[in-house]
Amino acid sequence: MSEIYLFHGKGGSPNGSVSVLEEALRPSFIDARFTRPLLRHHDADVLAEDSLAALDELNIPQATVVIGVSLGGLIAARFQEVVREDLTVICVSAPTWADGVRVERKMTKRAAFYSSTDEVILGRTSAWPSLAEAFEIARLTHDTDRHAELLARGISAYLQGRDVNAAIQQSL
Repeated sequence: MSEIYLFHGKGGSPNGSVSVLEEALRPSFIDARFTRPLLRHHDADVLAEDSLAALDELNIPQATVVIGVSLGGLIAARFQEVVREDLTVICVSAPTWADGVRVERKMTKRAAFYSSTDEVILGRTSAWPSLAEAFEIARLTHDTDRHAELLARGISAYLQGRDVNAAIQQSL
């Protein structure tokens, strides 16, 4: 993995939770180049579909890993479906739909880490098992900063082809 993009959530920024997650991931991917772009949905009034429409402007390299937190995960997954099947997408605490964007089909290079009891995405996670390799983590909350090490272990295991559930259990 030479390129890892981290997409922030709605109202977020490249200096927020995705920077915390990057720091937790760096020891496992010391040769990777991390990129945290400012996405249009940093403005909480911007709809998911408007942010999705602008992703082509990022010129993401082929075969890049995209890790999206919350709305960033949703738009990354949809972008993978309709434009960039070459991407590996990891959705963290992401809904399967918001505004006019919905994840519709399973992709082989997609994982989702979430909790169905997360109040921010409540009622919008039940489809993950049919759309991705899904990892429900009951204690995960939308405050991903609190869970950065746990998420880094799970994401690293997934990307390195190791047992994700075992990696997550080590963190609990």
